[in-house]
Amino acid sequence: MSNLPTETPKTILIAGASRGLGQAMAAAFVSKGWHVIGTVRDGGRTDLHALADAWPDQITIEPLDITEPAQIRALRERMPSGALDILFVNAGTANRDAAAPAARVATEDFMQVMLTNALGVMRAVEGLEDLVKSDGL
Repeated sequence: MSNLPTETPKTILIAGASRGLGQAMAAAFVSKGWHVIGTVRDGGRTDLHALADAWPDQITIEPLDITEPAQIRALRERMPSGALDILFVNAGTANRDAAAPAARVATEDFMQVMLTNALGVMRAVEGLEDLVKSDGL
């Protein structure tokens, strides 16, 4: 039996981990022994859920829509300050027709993209930043 201290796994919160880049980052971090807290916007099953099935002790899934300040606050309240080594806000959206020229993009679609990809990201960073350890990223 070793007398060496066991190292606590590092923890990353990836906002927007349901698929794509966020899910790939979650997979990479769990393969390195990290604990991943991944957020998903909708209640349906995602690629992150499948990853959590394979790594149940290393992945926690939390609901979060970064356009909803109340959801950011609720997530913050569920976690202690300094719980994270890294906070990575990957959540975002695109226009329904990403190839459409600007003149044909509906104002409502543009406003939703800006709400999510600009204001929502900043709100998430500001609302969750104290979860990151003082020496974290």
